Amino acid sequence: MGPTGREELASLQEEAKRRVLDMRARSRFAAEQMNRDLQPEAAAPEPRGDSQSREDAERMFLLSLCLLLSNEGADESVILALMYLMT
Repeated sequence: MGPTGREELASLQEEAKRRVLDMRARSRFAAEQMNRDLQPEAAAPEPRGDSQSREDAERMFLLSLCLLLSNEGADESVILALMYLMT
């Protein structure tokens, strides 16, 4: 390999290192943003009790699951059973 080939290879390696570091920085930033978004806000108090908000969250989960399963063509008895759990 000639001197220009080595220089080109070194240049490509440096570019690859720079890109890897850039991708790492971007992924760290995205992970920090996601963690920040997932943390509950301390300034917004819940107007209802914890048990009521938990029940609402469970109902929303079950409703979402029913919707997903119905779109996937799941057995209707499974969907009805999940709907029964919401009552």
